[in-house]
Amino acid sequence: MRITIRKAIISLMIMMFLTSGNFKVQSFEIKSETNPVETYAILFDQFPVEINGSTLCSSIEMKDSLLQIGWSEDNISLFLGEDNISKTIILEQLNLLEQAVDENDLVFIYFTAHGHTYCRDVLDFNTWFQHEFNQIGTTNKVFLMESCYGGEFVMFFPEKCYAMSSVSSFEPAIAYNPEENGTWLLSEPPFAGGISSHFWAKTLSDISADSSLDGVVSLNEMYTYSLPFIKDCYNETFELYPDIAQYIEAVAGYTENYPRPLVVNGLYYDLTLNATDFILNHEKYVWEDDIDEPNINCQNTINYTDETTVNVIFEISDRSDFNYYCYVNNDLKKWGSHEATISSTWNYTYVLSINEKQDYNVTLAVVDEWGNENIEQTLVKFTGEVSETSIGFFSYGIIIVLLPLIVYYFQTKRRKD
Repeated sequence: MRITIRKAIISLMIMMFLTSGNFKVQSFEIKSETNPVETYAILFDQFPVEINGSTLCSSIEMKDSLLQIGWSEDNISLFLGEDNISKTIILEQLNLLEQAVDENDLVFIYFTAHGHTYCRDVLDFNTWFQHEFNQIGTTNKVFLMESCYGGEFVMFFPEKCYAMSSVSSFEPAIAYNPEENGTWLLSEPPFAGGISSHFWAKTLSDISADSSLDGVVSLNEMYTYSLPFIKDCYNETFELYPDIAQYIEAVAGYTENYPRPLVVNGLYYDLTLNATDFILNHEKYVWEDDIDEPNINCQNTINYTDETTVNVIFEISDRSDFNYYCYVNNDLKKWGSHEATISSTWNYTYVLSINEKQDYNVTLAVVDEWGNENIEQTLVKFTGEVSETSIGFFSYGIIIVLLPLIVYYFQTKRRKD
């Protein structure tokens, strides 16, 4: 399902498409034994339109951006119109990628189509696409999807890739299809295709999005930079076309902070679609198995006096998912699992209950999915004064208790005498 706007008149679920005869279907050749770094892009688009004698759509806009960031036109394949995005054609292209691609290479697949009415009902997308995608022999795989309810199809992607949908699994997507510039009402210059795809394409070649200042726009930077523009465009659309806003409200339940894209990022490094940087600085984009033990930071000693509880904090980071086990004086108290902490640490806090004013050893053991393990310990040390009963006080207490008995004993003895 997809919402389009044409000649300033709202038209739900209608997109024009071109026949397959107008476009070249490109296949890939198997690489030579020299094994160079290659880039491959396949752009599938159900909604190309003819405007003033030109073919426009999201895939063409995406292709233009790729050409600006180092891609060769020979390595970009366009499949435009519904006849060109059948299951048979898509499978054929994925199989060719499986043959051609190895771990050195970069693969980008862009897909835009109706959500439920095509991806789900016609293609039966979720039963086969992700599996075939996973067979492509590189971790540097990128899948971007613009369709209604796109999160439904992206959430099942494999771990070693980057996948993003323009909207969540319960949100419709909006696309523009202007036939005449004179009817254009948005402040954004005219474009044909999905709102999200338009800003993704713009951001790919916009160095302003390079927040890390490394000279290249990563996929994470593209997502962060483009999202505010996407939300602004949706908000403006809702204001211009109340019928659209009412429809979105009825389907998704809200129009505020819209949309909410889904990102599945299983890479521990910042991948880019910049072909020039990928080829020249390829060492940045090589997946290495996790052979390092989990990193654990903690306080060596925590002093306490009159506390009833003490928070013992461990900072954990690891490229793999991991299990953790928390012990107090060698007794296992808490355990669980956590996702990989690729770019930041995770704080695990154990709340230690003070039962006696004494020292406690709080130990955390972490084992990741590769079998690497690490153990760290925090000593929770009591530094207050221990209340001890003195011998003199104890003796005085005995005398106080026994004195009446002694007096009574002698009085009784005197009477008998």
